[in-house]
Order: sequence, then C-alpha cells, then structure tokens
Amino acid sequence: MFNVDEIEIKKKSTTSNVSIGIGGTLIMVIFVVLCLTIFATLSFTTAYSDLKLSKKTEEIITDYYATNKKAEEKLSEVYDKLISAQNELNINYDINISKTANFRATATEKLMELNDVTIVKNEENNSFSEFAIYYESLGDLNQKICVTLNIYFDEEKNEPYYEIVSWNLTNIELPSYEEEIYDLWEGIE
Repeated sequence: MFNVDEIEIKKKSTTSNVSIGIGGTLIMVIFVVLCLTIFATLSFTTAYSDLKLSKKTEEIITDYYATNKKAEEKLSEVYDKLISAQNELNINYDINISKTANFRATATEKLMELNDVTIVKNEENNSFSEFAIYYESLGDLNQKICVTLNIYFDEEKNEPYYEIVSWNLTNIELPSYEEEIYDLWEGIE
C-alpha cells in the first residue's frame, strides 16, 4: 500500500502546482484589467480634447463668417454709394471737367458719408481714372477682415466698377509672447 510519507509528498506536489497556476492567472487578469483601464482613460482624454478643439474651431469659423458677412455688407454699401454718385453725375454734370473727374469728386463726397471707409490717395497714378478705398470689418474673436478696393469709372458705359485689391483676414491684436528661459540644469561649477 501507500506509505504516509508518499501521501504527504503527493499532497505537497499537488497543492503547489495548483497555487502557482491560480496566481499566474490572477496576475494576468489584473494586468489585462489595468491595461484596459489605462487605454480607456487615454481614449477618453483624447476624445475630450478633440471635443474642446472642435468647439473652439466652430466658434472661430462662425465668427469668421459673421465678419465676412459684415465686410460684404460694407461692400454693398460702397457700391450703393457709387451708383448714387453715378445717378447724381447724370443730373449734375460740370462740362468744364471730364466725366471721370466729376465722378471721382461726387463719389468721394458720397463715400465720406460711410463710417469706417477711408479714401486712399493714389500717388502712382495721378489721373482721375481711379482711386482706392480701405475699410475693416471687425469680428468678435480677435479677427478682422481688411479690404482695399480700386474704384474706376468707365466713360464709355457710363458706370462705376470696383476691383478688389485685397481681402485679408488678420488678427486684431497679436498676442505677445515673452521669452522665458528656464534653466533646468545649472550644470557643474
């Protein structure tokens, strides 16, 4: 039969094999749960930061389109003033001056009625065939659209027209970045 010493050896070998298998599986399960928790946390933080970025982008784009709309409305006002100057020119025409010079004087007078429109002197071309205007459309989120137009008058067709020289989006105020130098390691003296 069996000896008592042999039974104890079999018990010890059986219990030692089973406890090592359960501990290894438990460690593996804990490691997998820990990895899944870390990846879930990383996924959540990435999704949250993407959400904040998309909301900020939406705000900036909405403000851009509102600013662009204001610039288009101002352009419409400018063109209305040019048409008004043309209509007035057809009624009151000074024959001592060319039609283009008459239009420029009348259009300058009409454009001065608009707020935030600046008439730019054209030094390069001293003729009365063209002049330029400048205006800005301000947004709510530190952006503006700067517009420069050349104004022309076609004597053959007897109508004004404009050419958009620039339509630029810029920041209202540039942020100031102070240069900060951090000495992380002073080194060995």
